[in-house]
Amino acid sequence: MNRFVNWLVSDRLVMAIIIVNAAALVLSEMSAPGSQSAALWFWVDYACVWFFLVEVLIKSKRGGWAVYWASGWNRFDFTVVMLSMPAVFGPFVDLRQFAFVLILRLGRLFRLSRVLRFIPNLDRLVTGARRALRASVGVFLALLLVNLILAVIATLLFRNIDPKHFGNPFSAAYSIFQVFTVDGWNIMADGLVTSAEGRGGALSLAFVFSVRLFFLVTVVVGGILGLSLANAVFVDQMMEDNNDELEAKVDQLTAEVRSLREEVLRRS
Repeated sequence: MNRFVNWLVSDRLVMAIIIVNAAALVLSEMSAPGSQSAALWFWVDYACVWFFLVEVLIKSKRGGWAVYWASGWNRFDFTVVMLSMPAVFGPFVDLRQFAFVLILRLGRLFRLSRVLRFIPNLDRLVTGARRALRASVGVFLALLLVNLILAVIATLLFRNIDPKHFGNPFSAAYSIFQVFTVDGWNIMADGLVTSAEGRGGALSLAFVFSVRLFFLVTVVVGGILGLSLANAVFVDQMMEDNNDELEAKVDQLTAEVRSLREEVLRRS
């Protein structure tokens, strides 16, 4: 019996059930409402709900609630299971008529995030991500400041020509960030020129040059330099702990060389 219980809450089986649950959720949304396939995937998902509930009960009873709750991953599992609990009443009540159906669907989706716990060296990865975020704060703030400055300039220059993208600093900031990502920046610049032409009057070469120069500077400063720098800092901090073992060996070798040199000096 204990062997069966251990198998029931084993990582391999839990991982398999998570994959089955993910497939059921996707295929359920692809099926026509009221069809046999929709009913089939509903019952598969329903069985997964009960499996995860039983898993929580077994794990919490095995070592006691205090031991179970002491684990961060167990707290996460418990929260996800509780969010998806309204699905238990699915066969008896049409949950779509209640407002909390949104919470139900969110809970069903959050169950799939449990797969994160099976990523190798996850704790090390999370630690690296935290360190990278702290190191990148200054770069992100600098990019935000540059974005705001360019957004204000773009609003003053182009609000009457393209109010959709540059009508106010907020919409302009979004458009400038889009330029930072080098996503269709040339189309946006050409659109400004086309909009100015559509308003009539002679379009000076100086205006066309200033528009293109503004967007070129924005792409270089925000996209090529800014985002590249932010990405470099983030990746460098994420990979920093990969050198810990090598640095420890170098320190050990340095200590051995120093000890050997002192021994040679004493003998001489």
